Amino acid sequence: MSRFYLVMIACLMAFGTISEVKAQTQKIRVSGIVQDEVEKIAMELVTVRVLKAKDSSFVTSATTDTLGRYTFRVNPGKYVVAFTYLGYTPVNKDIQASSSQPRLSMGIVGMQPNGIMLKEAVVVGKVPDVVVKQDTLEFNADSYKTQPNAVVEDLLKKLPGVEVDSDGKIKSGGKEIKKILVDGKEFFPDDPKMATKNLPVDMVDKLQVVDRKSDEARLTGVDDGNDETVINLTIKKGMNRGWFGNVQAGYGTQDRFVAGGMVGHFIDQTQFMGIGKANNTNNEGADDLGAGMYSGRGFGGNSGINTSGLGALIFNRGTPDKDKLVIGADARFVSANRKAWQNSERQNFLPDSTSYENSNSNSHSNSRNFNMNMRLRWQPDTLTTIDFMPQIGYNKSWNESNGTSALLAGNAARDSVNSGVSSSSNDGNGFNFNGRLMLNRKFKNKKGRQISLSMNYRLNDTEQDGLSYSENHFYLVDSTSIVRQRTDNHNWNGSMQARLSYVEPVLKNHFLSFAYSYRYNYNNADRFNYDLSKPGEPIDSLYSNRSRNKFNTHQGSIGLRGIREKFNYNVGMNVEAVRMESKNLIDGDRSVPARVDVNYSPFFNFMYRFDKQTYLRINYWGSSGQPSIDQLQPVKNITDPLRISKGNPDLNSYFNNSLNFNFGSFQRETQRAYGVYGRASVVRNSIVNKTFYDSETGIQTTMPINVNGVWNASVGSMFSTPFRNKKFSISNDLGFSYSNNIGYVNQGKGESLRNRTGDFSINERPRFAYRSDWFDFELGGNYSYRLTRNSLQGQQDRNQMNYGGSANVSVYLPWSIILGSDFNYTGREGYGTGIQKNVYMWNAEVSYQFLKGKSATLLFKIYDILKQRNSISRTVTGNYMQDTQSNVLTSYCMLSFTYRFNTFGKKGGSGPDGGPGRGREGDFRPQRGGDFRGRPGVPMRVF
Repeated sequence: MSRFYLVMIACLMAFGTISEVKAQTQKIRVSGIVQDEVEKIAMELVTVRVLKAKDSSFVTSATTDTLGRYTFRVNPGKYVVAFTYLGYTPVNKDIQASSSQPRLSMGIVGMQPNGIMLKEAVVVGKVPDVVVKQDTLEFNADSYKTQPNAVVEDLLKKLPGVEVDSDGKIKSGGKEIKKILVDGKEFFPDDPKMATKNLPVDMVDKLQVVDRKSDEARLTGVDDGNDETVINLTIKKGMNRGWFGNVQAGYGTQDRFVAGGMVGHFIDQTQFMGIGKANNTNNEGADDLGAGMYSGRGFGGNSGINTSGLGALIFNRGTPDKDKLVIGADARFVSANRKAWQNSERQNFLPDSTSYENSNSNSHSNSRNFNMNMRLRWQPDTLTTIDFMPQIGYNKSWNESNGTSALLAGNAARDSVNSGVSSSSNDGNGFNFNGRLMLNRKFKNKKGRQISLSMNYRLNDTEQDGLSYSENHFYLVDSTSIVRQRTDNHNWNGSMQARLSYVEPVLKNHFLSFAYSYRYNYNNADRFNYDLSKPGEPIDSLYSNRSRNKFNTHQGSIGLRGIREKFNYNVGMNVEAVRMESKNLIDGDRSVPARVDVNYSPFFNFMYRFDKQTYLRINYWGSSGQPSIDQLQPVKNITDPLRISKGNPDLNSYFNNSLNFNFGSFQRETQRAYGVYGRASVVRNSIVNKTFYDSETGIQTTMPINVNGVWNASVGSMFSTPFRNKKFSISNDLGFSYSNNIGYVNQGKGESLRNRTGDFSINERPRFAYRSDWFDFELGGNYSYRLTRNSLQGQQDRNQMNYGGSANVSVYLPWSIILGSDFNYTGREGYGTGIQKNVYMWNAEVSYQFLKGKSATLLFKIYDILKQRNSISRTVTGNYMQDTQSNVLTSYCMLSFTYRFNTFGKKGGSGPDGGPGRGREGDFRPQRGGDFRGRPGVPMRVF
């Protein structure tokens, strides 16, 4: 298939998604209120179903809110609206929707109690698969069938609109999920995979995708622009008291092994969990320990060969907004040993030509890391909240590497310019501490008025000793350079910040906010280079440096926040003044005198909700940043003599303007999800590298400078829907992106020339799935096209194309045997000559589950049967383009045993292992002697 037709297909799919959105906006809005006919009070949670008048086929549905209100949208035509509520007589109403009347009101609909009273009743009903609640999308976990031994990640892969890639990264509606909560409590806050790959799915009642503000914004009421999307897992009743866990051991060819275990203990609002593991299969973080590993997910997506060990603990007690004192803590220790090689082909952009560089390297590294986080929230009364969040970490690392390189001229003969060999070793350790304290006080006599104070402290201290050797031959000048150095580095930096904010209610449903913050940053470095080629190893002052850098930032902001039934917004202005100063203790001429930069940035956040299922969000914000210590130091770093770097003391701070929008809709009854999203960023005073290229030796010296003209933008769409029987589903993701990068190149003694590199890409990913009790099948495709264009004359523009497909199948046979296999094809065009163009990946597994409740699993897996796995990437900047290929873990077989256990529901439980059963139907059981029809606005208990 030609590129033209592939691009046309992608554009047609994008047009179909956009047409779907347009059709939604042209529908007629119907609204009304439902109330109890006898007591004249509003009825909440009444089901409103809309049927076509001619054939009673289902169209859409809605649910009443706490005030009895409902809304839905339909195309012009005749409909029957059916109102149902347990214990009330159903009501049907006929309506005619006309395009001449875009809004139609049905007024007040009364429902009569049917008077049925039961002393004891068990009603089995269908729990809604999905419920939409303001900024929350709630999935009923039991509506999506998973296999025994499944973990939360397996459930996520079955949810419409949710995507989990091969590395375990989660996206919902195009937004990455970076945090998992369990019953509202943070669960390893900086690593969501610790929860998704370890928590058993059997214990999950609801999975909620929540859009929310940052911790500080939620506490203070002052929007800081740091929105996030998180997942909250609610635990089933009866499964929050007991033990659960698993153990696993496996061994395979090439001496591959995996061993580990997990144990958790929940007692009401107290959570405890411990994880331990070790392997040499490239799983450096959390692992799923016995669930769904054959599809490359247990293979590890990192390059190199890694042997690692992990120990982790987490503890939570109390529930936010319910208990006065909430405590949480987690700790992790990770040890990793990595061996890797890398080959690269690089094209350097020069003013009137190009040069080509081939290089390869081998490295061996070992690291040990420990970190611990604590979270404490104290609410002494309903008006006061105090948060304290300290963090501490320590790391120790060692690495050595060696490599070769060759630089070729851009002429037809590809003449050799230089070649070299190098080696280095480093041994270092580091310590860091962070702490944040936040106090918030609401005013009793004025609803909405509050004052907040937050304080932050950060400290990092790193020491590193190193040796380096390089030998380079320069053919055009017939010379050789040998450099031998010993380096002692000590870097310590930190920051202190205080922020005071105040919120005052004004007018109706409007709030005025004021904030002032002061931040002090310091960045200090001592770098001593010793020349090993001279007697006594003297300090080389030309390449040594001692610097002290200070940054003082004052920021003031004012904002107005409005909250309406259909929309809310927050608009305001930030003013920021940054004072920066750098002192050099070795050479005063290298010091940077103090200077002040002032930035002004408006901010705007807007959210409009068309109905409970459809929303639009638009956000704009500005943020500033300062150059790093290495970027400011005017000292040459010759660790790699062919690529020398030095700092620029004249650098200014940069300022980033960001805009994004997100339009999404989720139809609960049909489980159809679609959305359109976009992002754009423009950077003022962006920091890029300016390259000085010596045409005779090929030595490149880079120095950071400030430029304007760096920006990027992207737009995408997603669509997902099951068919009527929910066994078949289709989805599609389409995205376009463009980045504009700036680079400067100086060849010889001429003036540096500006090169603008435009990088455009299109990505298309359709998917199809069929899931049943005995057979699961997934079929997917992917296509991406990337164009790179340069403004300098004589540059070769590049076109790059990736395409392929994948198929995954699982067959659930009798006798608890499961067969699984997946196949992936990847094709590439436009890469370097040494890059493999076509790759075929095939994995397979067979498992047998036994013991009570299928708690034990024996699993045999074969990875990369065709032995074609590889790691390839492309990097594009304003100065060069580089294709890189690295080693990865190749074909092997493994036999493993996994045993899972839990004590949930042992007293009175009804599911496997005494726990709740797992299926598609939920049970509604009124209390003995209770009113069968309940009370309007009060949902029935779910057992």
